[in-house]
Amino acid sequence: MFTPSTVTHEQFVRAVADIVASAANAEDAAKLASIKLVFGAGEAGLRGVTYYSKWQNSAEVPAAPFVEVCAFGEENTCQLAGTTIHELGHVVAGFGAGHGKQWKDACKRLGLRHCHAAGHQYRWADFTPGVRLAVSALRKPNDGAPVAVLTNRFGRTVAFKPCPAGFGTRGGTSRGAGSGSRLRLFECACVPPVKARVARNTFSATCNCCHSSFHVVAR
Repeated sequence: MFTPSTVTHEQFVRAVADIVASAANAEDAAKLASIKLVFGAGEAGLRGVTYYSKWQNSAEVPAAPFVEVCAFGEENTCQLAGTTIHELGHVVAGFGAGHGKQWKDACKRLGLRHCHAAGHQYRWADFTPGVRLAVSALRKPNDGAPVAVLTNRFGRTVAFKPCPAGFGTRGGTSRGAGSGSRLRLFECACVPPVKARVARNTFSATCNCCHSSFHVVAR
């Protein structure tokens, strides 16, 4: 049962975003103002994801980013805060920036240093002092915790994957030196996954081995 003293994960993630936005420069703050930020289930292996131009606030303005912090990737409040800023960095850097220098610079401006595309072991030392003090002073979520481990439906361990925000959209080095691919990358739930590159934003297909739908890894 929720009481007046209950702090939900949704409230915690929103509070982190408010702290970041209040300390951001005017241009970055404006980009963060209209986004939709949610705390959702996500999928095994993902901590967060940013969908560009997927939230329509008004017919008079372009659609804003939809940002999800994933419950099934939760480790602790430091990680939740770090993932939130990681995704807000994608909002500020914009579509096509991937996890390159532009995104890293955006994260640093928002208060998160030493960023990684995946597998970041978040520490409070990774946050700039002002953001670290403000976030660590927040009350921790006490509305429960997801009952989940990083396994797929067959019980096989699923490793953390990079959030699907930008890999391979620019060609060149966006996925590492020599990648050059502009196709979208999809994969199934097999371990290791079956991967497919498709020249479209959606891929309606099911793996005959694990019987899971292919999901986007690079958008």
